[in-house]
Amino acid sequence: MKTRSAIRILILFSALFIIGCKQENCTPSKTIKVGVLLGFTGTGSQNAIETKAALDIGLQDAKDYILRNGIDAKVELYFEDTKSDTTEAKVKAQSLIDKGVSLIIGPYTSAEARAVKAIADAKNILLVTHSAVSVSLAIAGDNLLRFAPSDTYQAEALNAMLTADTIKAIIPVVRNDLWSNSLIAATTGGYESNGGTVISKQTFEPGTVDFSSIIAAVKIGLDQGERRYGAGRTAIYLISYGDGTGFLEALSQAGLTQAVRIYGASAFAQSTTLTANAAAAGFAQRCRLQCPVFGFDEAASNIYEPLQARITGAIGYNASIYALAAYDILHTAVMARLTQESVPAFEAFKAHFIETAASYYGATGRTELNEYGDRKHVTYDFWTVKNMNSKYLWQLSAKYNTTDKSLRRI
Repeated sequence: MKTRSAIRILILFSALFIIGCKQENCTPSKTIKVGVLLGFTGTGSQNAIETKAALDIGLQDAKDYILRNGIDAKVELYFEDTKSDTTEAKVKAQSLIDKGVSLIIGPYTSAEARAVKAIADAKNILLVTHSAVSVSLAIAGDNLLRFAPSDTYQAEALNAMLTADTIKAIIPVVRNDLWSNSLIAATTGGYESNGGTVISKQTFEPGTVDFSSIIAAVKIGLDQGERRYGAGRTAIYLISYGDGTGFLEALSQAGLTQAVRIYGASAFAQSTTLTANAAAAGFAQRCRLQCPVFGFDEAASNIYEPLQARITGAIGYNASIYALAAYDILHTAVMARLTQESVPAFEAFKAHFIETAASYYGATGRTELNEYGDRKHVTYDFWTVKNMNSKYLWQLSAKYNTTDKSLRRI
């Protein structure tokens, strides 16, 4: 079935090449309008910078492809700033819909995605997020698709690492939001099923700067864990965005006497906020911080490495895989529209987009979706902080494959 689908797409492309616009300055008969929701201010700012860079490159690649093949079409990309806020995300989603888009890339956070999903479902707009990974968003048949995996896989990957490191108890420190709360539920459920103990879960609100009460509770939990399991068998599990840096800086000054490991989550992996803070980064290195994040498919290196080089040329550093997932979404959207009638019915467009994704192998590898509309094939990378030439950097430390359940140290 997948082979027949791929052949059908190639046949349609061939037809497009023949009937494409061959004259300069002719008016394209097909305009592909794609909206983008990113948090250029607030929690999602780092992701917004790198994702826009990837999409700007993707737009140019799409234009070059259309020109090179004489296709009678053009692509328009519209960016809106959600300010990393759910209310603003809904307002900006409606603004994109008013511009005539049929597909929106984003938003970054799971809370924003849930807010915009209601509009997408009501207005028959396809919402394809590159980074919203909350388990609660895995809903069959809705109009939210995800080129990022559900955090069910992240929970599995972290539990594999905790088992390998013989961690007997964890003390969760959790940002109070939709994504964090669903991730901690998924992770602790699996961890306790494997015989692990969860001690004294701590929650902090977005914007918190004073972590003193949480640190006091963490210290008590570490004492309990050490008495029960011995030194080095109790870990802190931090679920945060870049705001986890403030917690680690405060913890580094708390006079801990216990041997402690720290594990983080995907939104903290490769945080530039952490590596820019010497106190927090040095503490993270001493505690051998490990953060799992949706990882690169090594077999796709010939695709993502040149793309990363172009992104680095634009913003000065490598982008996260979520930015590259956005690039793959844009490519899939363009290919789906180029191989379908000018104004398809929404359900036909959605079905064809999913079919196109199943046949595509891009910068993030295979983009086939599962029954919930989420990414099906997933590898997780673990990142840790190292001091190299007096500069703190993130370094890849392990890879976990959800297909064969293997954890490989690097």
